[in-house]
Amino acid sequence: MYTRVMNLINSRIVLGLLLTAVALAETPSHQLLTYPFSNRSAAMGGSRSVDPSGQIDIQGNPASASFVQGLQGQVGFVNHLVGIQGFSAAGLLPLERHRISAELIYFDYGLFDKTDIVGTNQGTFGYHELAAALGYAFKFSEGIRLGGRVGRFTRVADGSTGGDFYYDLGGVYHNQEDSLTIGVYLASVALGENDESFPTQLHIGSSKILSHLPLRLNLEGIYDFNDQIRFALGGEILLHRNFRVRLGVNSNRFDLQTGVTESDFIAGTTGGFAIDWQGMLIESATQSFGAAGWVSQISIAYRL
Repeated sequence: MYTRVMNLINSRIVLGLLLTAVALAETPSHQLLTYPFSNRSAAMGGSRSVDPSGQIDIQGNPASASFVQGLQGQVGFVNHLVGIQGFSAAGLLPLERHRISAELIYFDYGLFDKTDIVGTNQGTFGYHELAAALGYAFKFSEGIRLGGRVGRFTRVADGSTGGDFYYDLGGVYHNQEDSLTIGVYLASVALGENDESFPTQLHIGSSKILSHLPLRLNLEGIYDFNDQIRFALGGEILLHRNFRVRLGVNSNRFDLQTGVTESDFIAGTTGGFAIDWQGMLIESATQSFGAAGWVSQISIAYRL
């Protein structure tokens, strides 16, 4: 179905989507499952295997939900490349040692021209991706936390709908005394047989607050099961208990394959901030995709 739909898109839009796809190092399909909707992750180079912050980590390591202490809700918006827009909503319910979470994430790719075999315009159609997921996390022992997520991925294009179920699994080791956290996260594994290969990834990373410095560092390796390996490095500067600045870099620039131009050189750099005030958390992130452009996003979370 996806191949048939892509054949309907004109060459200009194909180029735009492929540029986006290369920047994300994925095929156009399933981009939603690999994109860092968490602003904390997006601002820190895209590292999402570890999040000990106690906030909702959308599309991140499901075990990170065990750090959340109270009822939380979050909404977010992504202004992506070539007019693509993303929206997210999530909530988390704490139950003693257990955490139950729900996520809804959506990409609107906009309207595309539909043409016949000779190029005659046949009107327009929309293309959308949606994922809805339920997650569970718990504190297995003093230092180990485990979690999982089951979701449904749905694609709608030109009046046709397709979808597949998937799951995520994650584990976290956390040492409170030396502020060291290590996470392992297996993401987007298809449930059952599917016509298309899912963008399954293995994330392995660590997070640590440096001694005598108000700085947390995240380092992560990402293995795609199409034999690609990427890296992400992020820093969170703890300027104030209510304000943090985040910076990061990843290896996406080496996946662009467009030559190291001046604009491509800064591809893979990221930045953002977080304001935490009276139970409300406002987070923003910006990512560079070189000549492809910049992606910006924002989210608002509230804790009860």
